[in-house]
Amino acid sequence: MEEVTVSAQGRRVKTLKQLLKHANVDTKKWRVASWRCNSWEQSVKGGEETITLYQVKANLERKLEPDRQPAHPARVIPRIESMAPRISGMRTTLFIPDLQLGFCWRDRYTYLEPMHDRVAMDAVISLAKHMRPENVVLLGDMLDLAPWSTRFPRKPEYRQTTQPSIDELHWWLADLRSATPSSKVLYMAGNHEERIDKAVVELLPEAAGVAPALEHDPVLSLNRLLHLDKLDIDYIGPYGADWWLWPESNSPVRVTHGTKVRSGAGSTATAIAKSSRWSEVYGHIHKVEMVQKTFHGPNGPQTVTCLSPGCLVRVPGPTPGVSLTPDWQQAVGLAILDENTNDVHMQLLPITNGRIVWDGQVFEGHDPFERIAFETGWKQIIGERHGKER
Repeated sequence: MEEVTVSAQGRRVKTLKQLLKHANVDTKKWRVASWRCNSWEQSVKGGEETITLYQVKANLERKLEPDRQPAHPARVIPRIESMAPRISGMRTTLFIPDLQLGFCWRDRYTYLEPMHDRVAMDAVISLAKHMRPENVVLLGDMLDLAPWSTRFPRKPEYRQTTQPSIDELHWWLADLRSATPSSKVLYMAGNHEERIDKAVVELLPEAAGVAPALEHDPVLSLNRLLHLDKLDIDYIGPYGADWWLWPESNSPVRVTHGTKVRSGAGSTATAIAKSSRWSEVYGHIHKVEMVQKTFHGPNGPQTVTCLSPGCLVRVPGPTPGVSLTPDWQQAVGLAILDENTNDVHMQLLPITNGRIVWDGQVFEGHDPFERIAFETGWKQIIGERHGKER
């Protein structure tokens, strides 16, 4: 990423705005990464007078923009009336775990390498189109938002990746909505989505919650950034909020992004099941887990299931702050309500090399990076195969 430093010292330039004008900075091509202003008193005319001098210094980095304008504006996907379920008497809910969609710049900021697994994501859309679920639940951390973290160091290769991440996630959500036009789609807030609010509160608290005149959604809300209302997707937040699936059934299911993390295979599900009196589905841990527990009460024995469908992150991949060989797995979760018995059945559908097996069929994903690059305008997007070769 091309970087330059501009500075001025004296009495005339006192602010960042004055410095940018003084240095003839084209703000359409350059952005301010950081800046500071120092001032001090200096005696003149033999000590008879004192003047204030200023030194204003700014570090600039060249803006990274799409090579062309997007081929399509934000898509509006109308929801249609409910379609008949694929299996009569069975209601299905598909759970899609953490994508952590984001990018890392490669080859001197020439290419955007994805953290997310587009092949697995494409397989999920093929599955959803065939399944026709009643509900599709996105379990949170759909975005990674590495540059917004106030907890971890912000490495230069992750700078200026927010806009392509938002653009591609909207593109994928629109594809998902097109594949499931009659489904109710929910998006659970995760801790990575919370990074935007945290950064604003910590760095510029007055901007927190600011919305356009007479409007409800804040300017930096996920609903506004991703056009979730146009896609008919309900956002369930803030982080930590839950949603209840089929509360009238014999085994209601609590759905949340998740806050607990335990080391070791199955440890998180075991910890949740230990104190739970209902089934739970969660994301957050990137591990595939399913644990069942039976307890005995006044209505007889009842079995609850705690399930994590892992993640759809590239393994291995350029996700910041993790080892090169993380103990992560890819899958989706499935809940089926048998209307004849009012019982809920829980399943895990593993994703292996971009392939999902269900209902006697194989759903194989492909990397649509060329379509994404064309339709979003981000020609710097590359496919996963190319990223691995580099």
